[in-house]
Amino acid sequence: MLYVNPRPNTEEIEQAHKLGQHRGAELIQTTGYYDFSKVSSYTQTLKEMFGDGSVLKGKRWLDIGCGYGEFLEALNKFSANGVIARGVEPNVKKAAMARKNGLNVDYFDLSGHREKYDYISMLNVYSHLPDPPAIIGEWKKLLMPGGRLILETGDTSDLTSELHPKPFYLPDHLSFASEKIVTNILQRAGFDILGVYKYAEVRETPMAIFREALKALIPGKRSKLWRLIKGDLKQIDMYVHARLK
Repeated sequence: MLYVNPRPNTEEIEQAHKLGQHRGAELIQTTGYYDFSKVSSYTQTLKEMFGDGSVLKGKRWLDIGCGYGEFLEALNKFSANGVIARGVEPNVKKAAMARKNGLNVDYFDLSGHREKYDYISMLNVYSHLPDPPAIIGEWKKLLMPGGRLILETGDTSDLTSELHPKPFYLPDHLSFASEKIVTNILQRAGFDILGVYKYAEVRETPMAIFREALKALIPGKRSKLWRLIKGDLKQIDMYVHARLK
């Protein structure tokens, strides 16, 4: 495993999750904004995993760390609202906006949660976990027998320091992954790996390129345009689809 050491304390991590503030050499606001371009990217990934989506009809789905709800929106659109979808999000601003958009989003303690789900998704959550094997081992208890897990994170731990995406956004980006690390953790936790899907960190759509170009012109914004042009962002956005044995 590749992880940050020493770790920020628990209070710092919890505050960063709730407020979207990362304190280090500078204060970085990461609450961000609703990104409609993610909906089309997520829909594309769902199509690759589930075809026409008919297998999802009537299934219960929990999206952990759902943010503004872009994935939930894509899921509802892809399944024609056939999925019973729910999200959990610690960032108060993101959760409030998701609810305003009509999504079933709240924040609750997963360790005490007793409902079971057919599917759980964790998109851009792995890097926030102080102990991924232990936490995934706990969260798998929320799955029905044979339930599925969709885990998305960066396939970056084997990159050189020059190529690794920065900043690290301490104090809550703590763990970094590769395909080997994630699949080993999931297999040891009792999952079969059904598929691994990789994409560019910024998918090369006209809208995505325009957005990164616009960021490059705005003081204080962090743009990935140059990395996109150089080709440094290829195949590092990784989705692992796994089934609980």
